[in-house]
Order: sequence, then C-alpha cells, then structure tokens
Amino acid sequence: MTLKQLETFYWVCRLGGFAAAAKHLHSTQSAVSMRIQDLEGSLGVPLFDRNQRSARLTAKGQDLIQYAERLMSVASEIRHRIGDPKVLSGTVRLGVTEFVAVTWLPALVAAINENYPDIALELDVDLTLTQLRKLQNGDLDVAVLPGPIEEPGLTNVPLGSVEFAWMASPKLGVPREKLTPRDLHAWPLLTLTHDSNLHKLMAKWFEASNATIRRANACNSIGVLAALTMAGLGVSYLPREHFARDISDGRLQLLDIEPKLPDLEYFAIFEKRQIQPLSQNIAQLAQQYSTFRKAGIGVPKGQRAPVAG
Repeated sequence: MTLKQLETFYWVCRLGGFAAAAKHLHSTQSAVSMRIQDLEGSLGVPLFDRNQRSARLTAKGQDLIQYAERLMSVASEIRHRIGDPKVLSGTVRLGVTEFVAVTWLPALVAAINENYPDIALELDVDLTLTQLRKLQNGDLDVAVLPGPIEEPGLTNVPLGSVEFAWMASPKLGVPREKLTPRDLHAWPLLTLTHDSNLHKLMAKWFEASNATIRRANACNSIGVLAALTMAGLGVSYLPREHFARDISDGRLQLLDIEPKLPDLEYFAIFEKRQIQPLSQNIAQLAQQYSTFRKAGIGVPKGQRAPVAG
C-alpha cells in the first residue's frame, strides 16, 4: 500500500469515477485502475463494487475513505509545514471572474510564481455560478468570486468590495434626475447572464421594488456590456471606478437610481478539507494583492491604494 495508491483512491471517491480521477491526476484511466487494483491486492479486499456502473464503494471502501482523507491531509501538512515552499511542485487550479482577471490578477500570478516557482498555475476565467460548480466538483482548488458563498465545507477569505453603478450613454437620453427601478422599463437593459452573481442580485432588486425586467440583452462579459452601453444600446450596471475615465470623458453617464444596491463583496474560496496545501496560502496572497476596497485593512507594502473597481 502506497501513498500514491491512497491518493488515487481518494480522488476516485471524491470525483465519483475513474475517468474524472485520471483527468485530475494528469494520468490515464488504465493507470488509475491499476493503482486501485494494486491497493485492493495489498489489502486483500475489494474496495469498489464491480457490478455497478458507477464507482460505488463497498463497506470496506467506505471505511477506507476516512483513513485516506486523514492521510492525505497529514501528507499535505507535512509538505507545507516542514518542506521549503519554494520546492513545492504540482498544479494549482485557480478560478476567477472576468473582473478580477482584468484588474489585479496579474499581480497575484506574479506573487504566486515568486513564492512557489515550481508550482504550475492553471487559470480559469468564468462566471460565478459556473466557477462555484467547478470548485464543488473538484475541478478548482481556489475560486475568487463575489460572495460570501454560504455552503457547507467552504472557507471564504474576504478580499474587499466593489462599488457598481447604473450607467448609460448620454446619447440614450436617460433623464438626469432621480429614477426608480420601474423607470428602467423605458430603456433596454444590458446584463450579465444567469450564471453571474450580479444577475441574481439585480433580479432580487427589481422584485423588491415590484418591478420587472421587460427588455434585456445578456452576455457573459463586463467588457462587452460596457462597449454595448457606450454604443447607446441600453442601460447597464458596471463597476464605477473601473470606468471612471469613460464617465469623466462623457462616454458614460451615471444614473441616479434609488434604492441603491449593496457593494459587491469578493472572496477567495476553497474547501475546508482541501488536501492541496497551497489553497489557504493562495487565498491569503489574493487578500494581500486584491485592489478592491478593504474596510479596516491597510495597503500592502509596495501596493498602490485600492480602488473600488
């Protein structure tokens, strides 16, 4: 019985199949099957019910998974606490939303490369709900998302908040006076798709004001939404400071709409039982290098003052 065999067993159980485990371990399905067979041979008992199509555990397999989780956790802790972090190797999969990718992600990647030069970083840019599903399915080690995500087993490390505001092109002719959600019926709405956190917040905001979204065009990119807004194709909800230059230059007009939506808070999220030893460290690096507004947190040395966008 080897640690490699137990790691393979852990991921087959965690991801629900041999193919998924092979993909996660950057191995082949035949190699994963061989490791499981060798593990069963060393223990003298079957761990999976071969009569089932899925990787269903036997009673002994269910007993073993608890030991495997503990051994993987201890092995990770040894590598993290005893070993030199600069010689840690492997792959860390980091998921972010588009807005993080176009703001402070390069600084975070540079910090990860400097602190862990032998770690291969896999970046994934997608919408919030999609990234959350990937995290829960074991396809990501850390996800930087709007939140908090209040799901059992997840740790949320706060990264700061971003102020969003309703905007339109001046050529759309939206009155420069106080408006309500119901007033937005007069213009097309430009929104992120249903897999975004902002879409859910906006839907609740309209519902609380007894208003509905009458006309809406959706896409999965804030940058595209901003371009469509500046082209005069509708009203959108965008990060205020990030588009401050476009506002001051007259390409975008801030709208005075009440009630206000709360600022969007961002978090670095990972599973509490995550066996990847760097997940918490990367979450803390994200907290350090995030340029989002942080209440009560000083500016890290060498960093510029945080902006809301």
